Amino acid sequence: MGRVIPPLDDIGPETFKRTFRKILDIKKRAGLEPILDNPSDLLDRAKMYGMKYRNGSWNWASNIWSRSAKNTVVIENDDEIKEEHKLLLMRVLEHILAQGPLIKVDGYVGKPGTRAQMHARIYVDPQFPDLAYRWKQLVFDAPPDEEPDAEIFVIPHYLGNPNIPGTDRMMMVMRFPHHRLTIVTVSSYQGEVKKAALTHWIFHVYQRGGTGEHAALREFTVKKVNGEWKRVVMAVWGLTGTGKSTHGLYVWTKDNAKKYVENFGINPLEYVRDQAIKNDDIVAIFEDKVIGSERGSWTKTEDLTPEQEAMWRAAMSPHALHENTEFDDRGYPSFKGELFQYFGRPNRNSRSVLRLEDTGYFDGDVESSGPLNFAIFLSPGYFTEWAWVKIEDPALAAKALADGRTIGHPAQSKEVVGKLRYVARFAQPFTMGVSSTAHVVRFYEYLKRRIEQGDPVQVYMFNNTGRIIAKYNWTVMKLGDVEIEAPEPILVEKNGIPKAVGGERPTIEETELFILQAARGAVRYKPHPVWGEKVLIPSEVPGISEERLNQLDPTNYLEISEFKRLLKAQIEISKYYLDKNCPNLPREIYEAMDF
Repeated sequence: MGRVIPPLDDIGPETFKRTFRKILDIKKRAGLEPILDNPSDLLDRAKMYGMKYRNGSWNWASNIWSRSAKNTVVIENDDEIKEEHKLLLMRVLEHILAQGPLIKVDGYVGKPGTRAQMHARIYVDPQFPDLAYRWKQLVFDAPPDEEPDAEIFVIPHYLGNPNIPGTDRMMMVMRFPHHRLTIVTVSSYQGEVKKAALTHWIFHVYQRGGTGEHAALREFTVKKVNGEWKRVVMAVWGLTGTGKSTHGLYVWTKDNAKKYVENFGINPLEYVRDQAIKNDDIVAIFEDKVIGSERGSWTKTEDLTPEQEAMWRAAMSPHALHENTEFDDRGYPSFKGELFQYFGRPNRNSRSVLRLEDTGYFDGDVESSGPLNFAIFLSPGYFTEWAWVKIEDPALAAKALADGRTIGHPAQSKEVVGKLRYVARFAQPFTMGVSSTAHVVRFYEYLKRRIEQGDPVQVYMFNNTGRIIAKYNWTVMKLGDVEIEAPEPILVEKNGIPKAVGGERPTIEETELFILQAARGAVRYKPHPVWGEKVLIPSEVPGISEERLNQLDPTNYLEISEFKRLLKAQIEISKYYLDKNCPNLPREIYEAMDF
């Protein structure tokens, strides 16, 4: 038949697509089956190497237990394509040519029929039907013969992968945003498949006038202090391990309400009705609506307990599809992190594909009932953070989003655990096609317009998984060519996981009570000691004692001079990362935290 795959010098993203279709045509003409087109037996194929729990659900183990962000390249311009990129494209084509029929799966990301709808097509190596099956459970049905908006090739094999040009890191994932193409190799982690589609979708949403955000979406109707009822459309931003699913999928129920009555003297159900879970991971924010990306949820289930009733119900359902999730002595799924290991340490990244219907609080619609009016940034830290603050200044809110400041979790990667990180918009690895700066500015303009219209978005920043005040040492930190003095938390290993020493943190119930009372307008505030009225500190939260609020106030552990020193170091570090991750921000955003 002659040579099918072109010489290395001629290979690029469009050549890859043409050659792939040529391979399919050659196999068809030879009487071979090149594609399994949305097959109905994917689960049966995957059962051969899955683990069936006694409740009827299934689990699969991946070869890598977190996303391969450091092994990913995004190629924004064809001029950036180097020999290493071409080599990996060629190796994928060679594998497809020699391999049996690829599994093809089609799905809509974004609610069908809305401006957020995007047709994604996934081609998966036939040895990994579980990846195709689980992704199909997350997305909406799309016609197999429709032209896709994005194509993703998932070949979880080592293909003699080259290193990323100029580094010693193996190249595993390549994204070409303007060619609507992603290549995934080596990793069989479900997150690589899901995030590949969602990364293209974030760009797609921006092109349609919105901003794609790494946030959960939840709604409820709350009784305000004046007796009126208000619909709350709440988005919760955060990286993996910071509580995005915990609070995005949280509901108040008859069972957990008993804990609130016992601990706080308040029954949430007296103030809340019509609770609805809408989306768990990435959403499209438009001026009039928030639209969810998926009909299911793929969420971290580590440390999940029955008190988180909606998530627990869905995770213990026989419909749940687990990954790297251990079992208990009865043969049921367990989320304790006691049995499985990863690199000799306890597994801290059990994941599950959940049906939102199984939570008991999904109304069948991933689109919000109205515009966003309650925004929470989960931005944990160790030194200068209260448990919860309200951000009044839209420029400072935009800067908090641009910073994406967080604490590393094993689910992000084992190298960053316990370390302070700056991940622009809490979505930097998933932003391509346009800059994170473009998304931040668009969101900033949206916040300003809402203020001008007299209907501001309530914006909050939570330190729910960080510490108030962790033990630390001052050290010299190098930021490019500049050295500064910066605090370094003291970390010790507990069960193989680095943990900060000392400090307070709020409980899940305290944070949810704050959400309830803030939405009701029942919280009283005082100005921030440095930023004044730009940021408000809770001085009274009905149900939470003054003593407890004092425990969650970092200035009660430090002299104000030391607090300002810590804050100045944070701002210097922040600007260093903004220059790298979110360059050319408007000055009012870039300098919003200066004092």
